[in-house]
Amino acid sequence: AEDPEGGGYLVAPQQFVSEMLKAVDNTVFVRGLARKFSLGKAESLGVPKLDTDFTSADWVSELDTGDEDTLDFGKRELRPHALSKLVKLSNKLIRNSVTPIESMVRERLAYVFSTTMENAYLNGTGLQQPLGLFVASDDGISTSRDVSTGNTTTSIKADGLIEAKYTLATPYLRNARWVFHRDALKQIRKLKDGEGQYLWQPGITGDRVDNILGIPVITSEYAPNTFTTGLYVGLLGDFSYYWIADALDMQVQRLVELYATTNQIGYLARLESDGAPVLESAFVRVTLAAG
Repeated sequence: AEDPEGGGYLVAPQQFVSEMLKAVDNTVFVRGLARKFSLGKAESLGVPKLDTDFTSADWVSELDTGDEDTLDFGKRELRPHALSKLVKLSNKLIRNSVTPIESMVRERLAYVFSTTMENAYLNGTGLQQPLGLFVASDDGISTSRDVSTGNTTTSIKADGLIEAKYTLATPYLRNARWVFHRDALKQIRKLKDGEGQYLWQPGITGDRVDNILGIPVITSEYAPNTFTTGLYVGLLGDFSYYWIADALDMQVQRLVELYATTNQIGYLARLESDGAPVLESAFVRVTLAAG
């Protein structure tokens, strides 16, 4: 039905919308590993944060109570931000096309949304967008989780990867994933020992090509790939501690009358989401050495 307030749009078929949501989640690896929340009427998601924990318990006499502690809680907040894209098609193109136009629009919108979201989950500033894993922030992962020991100022080394792995506490290693750009993986796979043999041959060749030091690897085009002094070149972490808050599922409006004067139909896609790492100890950033 027509909606005058929206310019006379028609809601796209439900299959069109749900298939797009599936395509986004399948393309963006962070969404598949992160913990996701759907907000109802609330404007934001409060994430409790333990600012100060108890010290160790004390061995005491029968009447003694030991040292006293005060437990302090803080709060981080996820406030979904809007992500939107408008595509306009001519009615002539729709009439003359031999392929289903709505299917093509769905696929291309899914691609645009998925790449934008993946980039934000990795590199977002946190200002009107998610806070990225590769962004140093006291609200996410601070520089205290950067590990450069063992690497040079221009390249990743075996010792650097070993340092990163064993900086992460054992409970997080059970579900951990490496994240690298393909250029970083190319460096890693070329690492050799003093005899000219490739390192970790069982772990990065053959049927275990996606494992390094026994941990699965994810490749992303949005991971950093500039190899110079002090920059991030990879990440290791348990992505269940990256939280995503969705307030508005993907909606697509088919705008018919709004662009009638230009003989076009518009498709307007929109969602509202936010994301941030909520526990920095669950992540380690692989960093090149400082000069």
